[in-house]
Amino acid sequence: MGEVGSPGTSSPDLSGERRQVSVLFADMVGFTPIAERLSEDDTFAFVRMTYDKLAGVVRKHGGSVRGFAGDSIMGVFGIPDAQEDAALRACRAALSIHAAFAESADDLERRFGARPMMRAGVSSGAVVMARVEDDGPEQTAVGNTVILASRIQNLAPAGGCLICENTQRQVEWYADTAFHGEHPIKGRSAPHKLWRLTAVREGATRFDASLGRGLSPCLGREREMSVLDEAFQRCGASLEVVDLVAEPGQGKTRLSFEFTQRLQPGEALILQGHCSADGQGAPFLPFLEVVRGAFRIATDDTPAEIEAKLEAGLRQLLMYTPENLGLLLNLLGLKPPAGAFAGLDGVLIGLRTRDLLPALLEARCADTKVVLRLEDIHWIDGASEGLIANLVGRRAPPNLLVVHTRRPEYQPEWLGKPGVTTLDLPPLTADDIKALVQARLGGATLPQALIEQVTERAEGNPLFGEELLNFLIERDAVRVASGKADFDAAIMEGGIPESLQSLLSARVDRLPREDRLLLQAAAAIGRTFDTALLSDVVEPAGDLDAALQRLRAQDILELPKNSPDYVFKHVLVRDTLYQSLLAGRRTELHLKIARALEKRSEGRRVEVAEALAYHYARTARNDMAFAYLVMAGAKSLQVYSLDEASTYLEDALALYERDPACASDSQLAEAIAQFVLCANLSLRVKDIIGVTGRFRTALARCGDTLPNARILHHTIAGLIWSARFREAQQVRQELSAMAQRLGDPMAMAYALVSELAVSTYCAPEALETFQAKQRETDSVLAQVDDAYLRNFYLAISAWDEMNRGRIPQARAAVERLNAAGEAMSDPRSLGYAIAMQALLAILSDNYEAAIQFADLGIRTARAPFERVIASSARAIASVLIKESGSLENVERYIAHCRENGWTLFLTGPDNLIGVGLAMNGRIGAGIRRIEEAIARSEQEGYRASADWCRMFLCEIYLGILSGEGDASPAVLLRNAGAISKVLAFGPKRIVSLLSQVRSNPQFDREGHYIGRAEMILGLLYKAKKKKALALQHLTEAQRIVRAFGPSPMLARIDTALGELNGARG
Repeated sequence: MGEVGSPGTSSPDLSGERRQVSVLFADMVGFTPIAERLSEDDTFAFVRMTYDKLAGVVRKHGGSVRGFAGDSIMGVFGIPDAQEDAALRACRAALSIHAAFAESADDLERRFGARPMMRAGVSSGAVVMARVEDDGPEQTAVGNTVILASRIQNLAPAGGCLICENTQRQVEWYADTAFHGEHPIKGRSAPHKLWRLTAVREGATRFDASLGRGLSPCLGREREMSVLDEAFQRCGASLEVVDLVAEPGQGKTRLSFEFTQRLQPGEALILQGHCSADGQGAPFLPFLEVVRGAFRIATDDTPAEIEAKLEAGLRQLLMYTPENLGLLLNLLGLKPPAGAFAGLDGVLIGLRTRDLLPALLEARCADTKVVLRLEDIHWIDGASEGLIANLVGRRAPPNLLVVHTRRPEYQPEWLGKPGVTTLDLPPLTADDIKALVQARLGGATLPQALIEQVTERAEGNPLFGEELLNFLIERDAVRVASGKADFDAAIMEGGIPESLQSLLSARVDRLPREDRLLLQAAAAIGRTFDTALLSDVVEPAGDLDAALQRLRAQDILELPKNSPDYVFKHVLVRDTLYQSLLAGRRTELHLKIARALEKRSEGRRVEVAEALAYHYARTARNDMAFAYLVMAGAKSLQVYSLDEASTYLEDALALYERDPACASDSQLAEAIAQFVLCANLSLRVKDIIGVTGRFRTALARCGDTLPNARILHHTIAGLIWSARFREAQQVRQELSAMAQRLGDPMAMAYALVSELAVSTYCAPEALETFQAKQRETDSVLAQVDDAYLRNFYLAISAWDEMNRGRIPQARAAVERLNAAGEAMSDPRSLGYAIAMQALLAILSDNYEAAIQFADLGIRTARAPFERVIASSARAIASVLIKESGSLENVERYIAHCRENGWTLFLTGPDNLIGVGLAMNGRIGAGIRRIEEAIARSEQEGYRASADWCRMFLCEIYLGILSGEGDASPAVLLRNAGAISKVLAFGPKRIVSLLSQVRSNPQFDREGHYIGRAEMILGLLYKAKKKKALALQHLTEAQRIVRAFGPSPMLARIDTALGELNGARG
């Protein structure tokens, strides 16, 4: 191709103007041999194809085609309209040309028998814009810059691109280049330095260049920066947390960002995550971003690419297992490898995810310090909150510094803990605001009137100060010339907005209509938005990338480093734009966004279920909103994020109540099944019972289905936890009949486990019958994969053995629980086993051991159920060892149980309040409290609990009859009436109470409760001097209890027998 920009025969238009542009020349290597092999028709087709490709790329990147010669093209960037990023656009176009020919190489070879390659050159500088043909309608660029681009292109290697020194300076912070040496250029006296262009960084903007050159200092935050520096130094020994707290706009995010920028390259790995304010929050939301950043996962990566990156990263950290890979894929909403979750349910998957994420951080911290930036934790999800609390509680791993920002209204639970430093960011001083304005205006001298306008209204808020200055600049009230700022106060006679919100509204109102529409669409997506998604939703008037960069230059948008997604500079900017949308337009945008997300996420919609639920919920498509709300809830359950799951599922059910047409009966049943599972795992028994009542008619229409069977099972559990045992029996019969009709193993498993639970608590079956049902349950459970049901079954089996008083068998059942927990690394089984050991210790009167087991259970519990059981055991034992403040603590525990509907778990502690009152000298009140507990248990239908209370009442009577204790005369006088009744009627009352206990068919004849009844009778007759009867009952008690092994209870029996035998001797 000739030198297109050189003077020709036509006279240039003398009315041309000088312009700064970038010129791209691209030429095909070996075009002549290719053309010689082709026919004339094929040559024409080949040339046409070449032109289409080259011209299409140039225009796509905002350039103008100003020359084409069959195998080469000249593109000019910066005409007819000036472009501030012309050099960057030309470089992008050059690389895109190479990519276009590489992608179509196979097709070109098939059609034309050639795999052509291009070479390119880019030069930037001044040109003259003029028409070079008298009658030509278009101006082109002429001058030395054009000639240089052509010459540089001739020096470029095949498949490569060379750029001049001026171009390299303009793109050095945006692109990857390599020095190519100094080369002589025809017509130039001195050689030219050239660079080879290898890549343009994804999403590069002027902000990246600012970062590369260094931002201005973070004004007025020297003390806070010093605190961050010190925490970074300390974190080598143990985890440190710096908590940045301030009102919106005070510079929390800027401070944390500036701190990380001060670190030297290689000094620390920087990871970051943001919390969501707009309802699109997924469990572990900020840590999803952390994982994506740590494993370098791009927005447009396919599931296969994501899996490959995760596997490679895990192997590098020596943490690869199929399960760990599955956990990370599941966390990101993708399908785990087959078999990765064998034997696991949502609880285990969630708990192991909670273990894996800190372990990944620890592995990273083993090699280098890590700074974890978490933004806006006042919007944090429950799963992420728990993960941070766990890290802070352990003060591990070392080498980790967490820097999080929040608003004052949110108070995280780890405030004040060791290693946590809170920094309240005060407003900036007037001098700081003045310095901020001066820096923004390039160090210009400021008029006093401008300083006063900004500092007085900003009131120390840097965001307000910056936005106020932008407001003034956009109205031409502030101009900078020759290093001096001029302020025209007269322009502002209409007034300056007094609040940040009104100021932002005013800025938005002054935007060009096309920019405002674009930003409103972006605001509907969220504070952070993907440009590809935005392009699917709106059709900008011009180049989308150019528009976004223009808005970035106006301080409205930001593009974080190494991120493809734009972010509104402040959430208030996004909120202002979103609130400016009329209802109809807002609905229209949310529908477009939802449909675009669906299309982009075909085959992987679970990954974006939360976003789809959010957007469809703001449209008239209630059917889609319901479906995705349920999907998001189920996804949250799969990582054991119960709060998030509950919110999504509750929203789905509320939507159905407003619009029953939004879901079929089967869809509703599945949603309710997910909801009651979530509620059961959370021990929200009122919600379980309430939801089945609310939707009783719709569920009845569903008939016999597996979701309905699951709903009935969880309903039974909720009724048991709330001590509504008779209702539980009725629902159990309904479930058993449904399971028989379905004939499905899973339904049968739920039915059989429910039958065992009802039998254990309120409808005890003979031991042989119960054991036969256990064998049937074992057989059915072997056919299904349900970790929740397996744990529930093991727990019920252990509880039944304890209720029967079969202590050795109960211990064996606890061991099976423990073994199952260890085999599956299931903390639920392990936690419940510890809680059961505490209760077994109470039965053997070993209250100190019970306290130790209960405290361990409370500390290690990962789910509400075992935590409540351990807390109940501790409440009971604390009273029996007369722990200081035990009665007040037990009363609080009881109130907590009543508030949550956990009637089952308050019977023991409620009874022990009576015991504690009697032990503290309030005998009458204590006896009445125990009698009330007995009556309540009988009324509820929980006879084993009533008999347990009866035995404690007998112990109170026995203590008075035997004269145990050292009560003062005042206590004896105050309780004279109660004591006299016990002395008169106590013996007969004990015999009567124990007769009821011994007649309980659920109690094993060789078990603990019969043994304790025999012991109490023996001690009663010993106190009454009836030695023969005392020896008879105590000897029987000794025979039974000795089979359980050494215990304080057995020692008590042995001591009494020794005294009797000694007296007899």
